[in-house]
Amino acid sequence: MNIARIRATPVRVRRSARFLPRTAHGEVMASEYVIIEVETADGMIGLGEVTCSPRWSGEEAAGTVALVRDQLDPAIRGLDPWNWAAIAGRLTAAFSSRPFLRAGIEMACLDLAAREANIRVVDLLGGAHREAIATKFVLPGRDAAVVRDMARDLSSMGVDVVKVKVGLGTAGDIARVAAVREELGPDVRLTVDANEGWQPEEARAVLAGLAAFGVAAVEQPLPRSAWQASAMLRGHTTAAIVGDESIWTLADVARSAETGAFDLVSIYPGKCGGLRSTLVLAEAAAALGLGVTFGSNLELGIGSAALAHVIAASPVASPVVPSDLIGPLYFGSSLITDDSFVGWGSAVLPAGPGLGVDLDRDALARHEMGG
Repeated sequence: MNIARIRATPVRVRRSARFLPRTAHGEVMASEYVIIEVETADGMIGLGEVTCSPRWSGEEAAGTVALVRDQLDPAIRGLDPWNWAAIAGRLTAAFSSRPFLRAGIEMACLDLAAREANIRVVDLLGGAHREAIATKFVLPGRDAAVVRDMARDLSSMGVDVVKVKVGLGTAGDIARVAAVREELGPDVRLTVDANEGWQPEEARAVLAGLAAFGVAAVEQPLPRSAWQASAMLRGHTTAAIVGDESIWTLADVARSAETGAFDLVSIYPGKCGGLRSTLVLAEAAAALGLGVTFGSNLELGIGSAALAHVIAASPVASPVVPSDLIGPLYFGSSLITDDSFVGWGSAVLPAGPGLGVDLDRDALARHEMGG
């Protein structure tokens, strides 16, 4: 089985107004992705997805499509999708700073190989440690009254853990979390995510103000390079400190352990450059005494399926900070025919061979950029 061609389709999908995201990194009304299709000569197709967020990761849709068309397609044609070492070598020769694109190509090759063998991708990753996946829902960094209404809307959906976006100003952050706690009651576990939005003094003040609301974890409270300051911040709160924007590579995991910057690390395929590398980071973090949670860039259906297979294959997953396997809940379309494996408060491993999902070609055509 050899690769005959790779297609890259740029799409732009509007966010749902119901829980419109806003973070310390800004507000986005729609998100851009590139859908990857790796096809063999006999017409078998493997699916991948690239999250394009230039401000956050530096990877943009137009550049991704051009790179696939002009360099990766001719470089990978004729290779066997089972031979990831050979394919990875061609990717490294073509680029060095696009982990989301690398992950998208890898998930398509894994999907293709597993479909040919009539097995699931998780089986190519060593097998499933879990079929059911605990998740948390994320509420945006909007005015407290708006977020209170969202929390009220959420209260009947069986969500046990909620993450609230903060990092947009001390008073507003505290008021937002207070409103969510009051609306959802004491039985819902709360975490917060500052997305690098605080400086050390502000972080200490906000954490003191949040202490009354039983916040279990604080994600990326400080800028990604503030390793020592993050380590010092751990002494000012009983909440677990989680590294996200700081954690991209194995070296980052090691540095987290060396500096004591974080209690847990947040990892996922796009940021870590692939499904296999995500599992390597998870096991390394656990060996170094760090907790592991699985984050998100609000993937669509294909990326969410890939994340589900990684979480299922990981021998470690934090019981305190469940995963962000929630992307399809934020969009009117996830570009797959069935995204019901992602639920409110939990998810399951998709059934069927490969990633277990199929592309909705009508939706792809509707959302194609320039289409």
